[in-house]
Amino acid sequence: MRKMLVALLAMAGCYASADYVAYDEPPPPREEIVVARPGYVFVHGHWWRDSGRWRWREGAYVRERPGFVWVEGGWRQHGGRRVWVEGSWRRRG
Repeated sequence: MRKMLVALLAMAGCYASADYVAYDEPPPPREEIVVARPGYVFVHGHWWRDSGRWRWREGAYVRERPGFVWVEGGWRQHGGRRVWVEGSWRRRG
């Protein structure tokens, strides 16, 4: 079942792996202070699972890509579990 879920997400253009599947809800996102930096986009941090525990991964600035926008990743509900879908660059328009 897990392999089928990963395959379906991959066909939909999403990334997921067995390491990014959780059966409980992640804690609320932490507040991050974001300062505008010309030429950069801030990719927000998120919770991830590590040996059965939730751990926070800090956000970071990444260089802008002309003609693209950053779409944040997030935990998506799929049946009785949550799956992390990675953020990605998408063409504008």
